[in-house]
Amino acid sequence: MNRIYIARHGETIWNVEGRIQGRSDPELSPRGIEQSLALLELLKDRPLLAIYTSTLKRSILTAQPLSHYFGLPLRQRPELDEMAFGILEGKRVLCLDDGMREEWERFKRQRFTYRLPQGENYTDVIYRVQPFIEEILRNHRDQEILIVGHRVVNLMLLALLLRYPLEEISKVQQENGGLYLVEKDGEVRVYHHHDGRMVEGLLIGRDIRVL
Repeated sequence: MNRIYIARHGETIWNVEGRIQGRSDPELSPRGIEQSLALLELLKDRPLLAIYTSTLKRSILTAQPLSHYFGLPLRQRPELDEMAFGILEGKRVLCLDDGMREEWERFKRQRFTYRLPQGENYTDVIYRVQPFIEEILRNHRDQEILIVGHRVVNLMLLALLLRYPLEEISKVQQENGGLYLVEKDGEVRVYHHHDGRMVEGLLIGRDIRVL
């Protein structure tokens, strides 16, 4: 059985400020550092054999406590870098001018087909991460591994692993420091961390959806 933990990076200073991040590379906030240590507490008793991150520091810094604890190198993969948000990166969502607001709203309506100027869309991310998923399923059979990724990247990883309807995947929730577990053998199951334990199902708003 493959057991794949998928964590979102800890909170950054741009998360606090409400800025769009994408490929930009802000530092973790103090709360984000605490979330990285909380992730270590959650997983320190698991037999992890590999830790994958993006090449962005918020992913790397979130995974570092686990890397040090287990003595495992961080396998940095550009395929796991967050979706590029192009001209909107660094902008505060609540302070966009009319032109950029129009771009943002159009993207939210057409996440899989519309590319923000100088950016990507969800379909680009799927094509980017699909070979990575195939690789880890092949190379880590019957192992437990951790991926520390980003909001959009993690959604696409979950969609591919769970064969989840793409038109629904953007409704799935994962807060900074949040953790999912996908178990894959003949069947696929998914769990999320809640109140100190792993609970079966995906978080959809305030609801839990069990596959």
